[in-house]
Amino acid sequence: MRNALVRCRRAVQALAVAAVLVLATSIVGSAAEQAINVQDVLKQIQGATVRVRDFTCVLESVYNRGGVEETVTMEVVFKRPDKYNITYLAPKANEGTRVILTKGAGVVLPKDGHWKTHDSMSVAGLETLTYMLRFVRDSIADAYDVRVSERANIQDRVAYVITVQDRKAPGAGPDVVWIDNVKSIILQAQTNAILGEPTLLKLGTVEKGEKGDWKSYTLTVTDLRGDRRGEITMTQVDRGFYVPTRVQLELGRGRVEQVLRDIKVNTGVKDDLFVVKEAEEMRKKLKEAQSAYSRRKYDQAIKAYGRVLELDPDNIDARCDLGLCYWLADDADRAIAELESILDAKPDYLPACNNLGFILADTKRDVRRAVLLLEKAVDADPTNPVYMDSLGWAYFKQGRLDEAETIIKRALLFAPDFPEKTLATAHYHLAMVYEARGKKAEAIEEMQKALDVDPFNSMLRQELARLRRS
Repeated sequence: MRNALVRCRRAVQALAVAAVLVLATSIVGSAAEQAINVQDVLKQIQGATVRVRDFTCVLESVYNRGGVEETVTMEVVFKRPDKYNITYLAPKANEGTRVILTKGAGVVLPKDGHWKTHDSMSVAGLETLTYMLRFVRDSIADAYDVRVSERANIQDRVAYVITVQDRKAPGAGPDVVWIDNVKSIILQAQTNAILGEPTLLKLGTVEKGEKGDWKSYTLTVTDLRGDRRGEITMTQVDRGFYVPTRVQLELGRGRVEQVLRDIKVNTGVKDDLFVVKEAEEMRKKLKEAQSAYSRRKYDQAIKAYGRVLELDPDNIDARCDLGLCYWLADDADRAIAELESILDAKPDYLPACNNLGFILADTKRDVRRAVLLLEKAVDADPTNPVYMDSLGWAYFKQGRLDEAETIIKRALLFAPDFPEKTLATAHYHLAMVYEARGKKAEAIEEMQKALDVDPFNSMLRQELARLRRS
């Protein structure tokens, strides 16, 4: 069921130049105009919706996939800055499930109460709403790199042309948004956020009120080929605050129609609605464990990881790290038992294959199985230098010195990709291989490189001294 509720946030490709050419036909003005102060524009955008502290609504989505319709209904609570509490009302299978999003991280709480955290997640069906709310957030300048390039005329409105790059997704292409310079509403945009592919939003019809203000307006959605893919109706629900009350989109996997209803603004939503105490404690303990591990306080890390797993028994990453901490704390038996339990449940979990393989090789408990586990990890992730180094060490323990030297040297070609301190370990491993092959000068050179990476490691210092004496 979780797959139906949550999908991972994906990095998106930069929009094609053609998108700019299509939209440029509606632009009047040039970069040669008087420079526009970005901070002034951001203050104006935030000022337009500063009264909006929170709002609640019901979002009903009707999906048509291959002629089969499904209705998904969610009660959505939004609170600045960037907090969402979603409760599923339909379909029956999802009824009562809650999803809490805070700054991109999330917690899923099914009806059975067995919650699950996610470091980065989004809720299917919420894309258009979250996109249109991006400038309601209090911290635009903190979340995005923003550049205002020029002014443009969109029908009878003057707009700022803004390039927006999400700092959390630097590999994704930036959005370009045309913002009304008075109402600070989105008049036009080019983005990947709506359809999951390069998309153009262009201003369509406008419904005006008695005083000439915009009660609602439409945005026509097209792809880069110019094919119409749908329409979004933006409605003013509070002075200067517009939300997408009706959405019709043709997606690659089918058609979706959404209606936003029962909208209430500034209802006094409390922060505790967005907090799951166990999940917050779990994240706190996870940070504590990671900090202790980085300081080589393995007993502290073991205790913290243990609490993480009490709170979240399915956290496979934490269980794998716990196994590694047992090993580093000289408790090989518990390390192996923890890692074996992971592979019993998930045989293809590569970090556990690597960690268990390395321990079995290093202790010589089962070098043959170690090689099989590590070859599996390297075959599945051939550019992972840690996996390559572990396999090279297993080959060394098996007496296959030529292969050990080759693969550890290949791992060191990816030196910038090694996690902290593990690069020193790879240099140490290669030094040991060189020593076994009678290459004393090369062994000393590699040991010195290891010590350069980890200068406070007394074991490396002792090994270097031993090599120089021998």
